[in-house]
Amino acid sequence: MREDPVRDVLLGLAENPALTAGLFARLVASGDEDVLYVLAGRERLTTSQVGTLLAVGDTSLTRYLVRSGLVPWADVPEGHPGRALNAVLGGVAPPAVWWEAAGDPDPGVRQEVAYEPDAPADVVAALARDVDPGVVADAAGNPCLPPELFPELARHPSTVVREAVAANANAPAALLSALLADGGHPAPTRCGACHRRDEACPDHTPGVRRVRLAAAAHPAVPPGGLAAFLDAPEVGTVTAFAARTDLPTCFVDRLAEHPAADVRAVIASNPVAPEPLLRALAADPDPEVRRAVAENPAVPLDLLVTVATHERLPPEPAPRVESATQDELRALATSPVAQVRALVADRAELPGDLVELFVADRDSGVARRIAARPGLTPEQLDALLERHGPAVFGAVAGRPGCPAALLHRMAADPATGRRVRGEIARHPATRPETLLLCLAAEDVEVRRHAAAHPALPAPVLRSLVEGPDETLARAAAQNPALPRNLMERITGQAAAGVPPSGVTRSGR
Repeated sequence: MREDPVRDVLLGLAENPALTAGLFARLVASGDEDVLYVLAGRERLTTSQVGTLLAVGDTSLTRYLVRSGLVPWADVPEGHPGRALNAVLGGVAPPAVWWEAAGDPDPGVRQEVAYEPDAPADVVAALARDVDPGVVADAAGNPCLPPELFPELARHPSTVVREAVAANANAPAALLSALLADGGHPAPTRCGACHRRDEACPDHTPGVRRVRLAAAAHPAVPPGGLAAFLDAPEVGTVTAFAARTDLPTCFVDRLAEHPAADVRAVIASNPVAPEPLLRALAADPDPEVRRAVAENPAVPLDLLVTVATHERLPPEPAPRVESATQDELRALATSPVAQVRALVADRAELPGDLVELFVADRDSGVARRIAARPGLTPEQLDALLERHGPAVFGAVAGRPGCPAALLHRMAADPATGRRVRGEIARHPATRPETLLLCLAAEDVEVRRHAAAHPALPAPVLRSLVEGPDETLARAAAQNPALPRNLMERITGQAAAGVPPSGVTRSGR
């Protein structure tokens, strides 16, 4: 039995898109904390509903509402703790309140203000000269930092601040070059380990390294300075600049020999990689690198076919196929390699005769790709189901325009898997009789989706709300098709502490 049947249903009702204003107020009056937060998280709350939630007087709930941007500054309660910061984070603070929050004695509050991407530039400028280096670092990384402050902050004593400057999207190229070279001048006297301590560390080398790495990963840093990082063990940084299309050819060649497969894979997908290098990478010992060659928009078609012949590629469009000419496309469409044909079937623009060709294809992988395309007729989908059966169920069930009859046919098939049944239970075209099949499924998620489907008949919804399964009761209570009189009765019973009809509390 459910421990608290009333609460399960109330949580579902709080999520119901058809909830009326009167029922909203009743749920607020329940006083249940989780119900209140679910109500506060609803889309498109009205001003009146926000006011009803504010009237509860709960500090945490008020903070949530303010930080969500739902409460105008004038309506934020005067005595609300953290009033200024919450208004800043909610995007409802007028300029004076930004300054109030920026002057908070708690450096943690000032850091949050300095980090806000919508902060006024003058507030960011003031925080860039804060006494706390953590606040300064957050201001240094803020996209609203005034340009004239970049040189000053790039000379800051702390490597943490310089690292933030190097990571700022608006950092100028010349300054990035200086930070990339040696961490900037003069040499820093503080790092992350000591920038809040009176006594400095004996060695700031690790901090300087982080500054240089941040500069190396910046897309605006001139590529010539990256020579010292081509063999760097910091894979995240190297992959960031390995994707650049302005790298010298000698850099590309070096990066193709990097010990990390992630780096080589980025080079393999980089359109500036020369053809001989792509052919070499297609024979790389790591399959991730070989597959990345197929993702290169400049890969020669014969090499793409070779890779597709030997590697299992991800089910997504290949850039080179997207740019193929009509003659190239038709040559690929008749390839004896099924995965090559599947790549063509994934193409965004496909002539109608090729669609027909792939609908008749005997390979299930090709069939799955073509079945997922928009624009297929019910007859074509039926032909795919007839020829390939469960192999294409997922692709067909996931289509927004899948006919209800096909959805029912798949739901009734004992070979249909859990994922496909879940797609059917969520599909807007699913009929009531099909939903009943989904409710009988073993998987709880499939049943939950079916219980929340608006095509479910009212008597079934009533039995689920009043039944012993808490997951289905909550899902049914979320259902916009739940009869209004049942919603009113449930909220009325909740106010009186009575569980929904047919359900008793555990232990009573």
